[in-house]
Amino acid sequence: MPDRYGPRGVIAIMIPLQNANMQPEYEMMRPEGINNQIFRFTLAKHDKAPDAMVRAIGGALGCWPDVVIAGNSVEMRQWTPPEHDEYRARLQAEIGDIRLVTATDATISALKTIGAKRIAVLSPMHDVYSKSARDYYDKVGFDVPYHAGLQIQKPEDIIHIGPQEAIEAFRKLDHDDVDTFLHVGGALGIVDHLEAFEAELGRPVVSSNAATYWYALRKHGIDDPMPGFGQLLMKSKVAD
Repeated sequence: MPDRYGPRGVIAIMIPLQNANMQPEYEMMRPEGINNQIFRFTLAKHDKAPDAMVRAIGGALGCWPDVVIAGNSVEMRQWTPPEHDEYRARLQAEIGDIRLVTATDATISALKTIGAKRIAVLSPMHDVYSKSARDYYDKVGFDVPYHAGLQIQKPEDIIHIGPQEAIEAFRKLDHDDVDTFLHVGGALGIVDHLEAFEAELGRPVVSSNAATYWYALRKHGIDDPMPGFGQLLMKSKVAD
């Protein structure tokens, strides 16, 4: 019997306790007939985020989801593709045969779908995080000449960053040889400004929360165009 509130599917979304913007962002993007269910895990120790997710993800199974999203950008923490393969396998072992989507896998697919080759990366905190993300996306085949962090000192303060500060940061990364802008780190809430950012910058902006939800829906067979959230969410097919 279909879920009463999600006849087209139930998506369990694992997000950090500290990220207050992620739940409203996912709900903002939700198509008719999809039931979003939010589950939280702690990021008290940021360098232990993958382990925290593995410990917590089994709790997402209580709502009988069709898809489970691991919604944090682990590539901001000195991450490598082999480590991500192991992490994905550990998560999948915890949830069995339910479809799993990680934010990192979704972002890579989003970049490929957009046709990105040479990208600039923005992260919400210090440059160590953006450099780590730069190194990761370089390893998976993108040219990443530019990166920057917003220099937010405390994770709980990221929620206070508005669209003006975000677009100013993208402007500093706006070089003629960049074809796509990438934002990693779900705590910075910008999905409802992506269309405006793209209009100003004249190029696609891939943002981790938007990319992750888009990817999860497409993998579940939901191909509705999602206007108002930038170019990516109008794409009906994913590139893996």
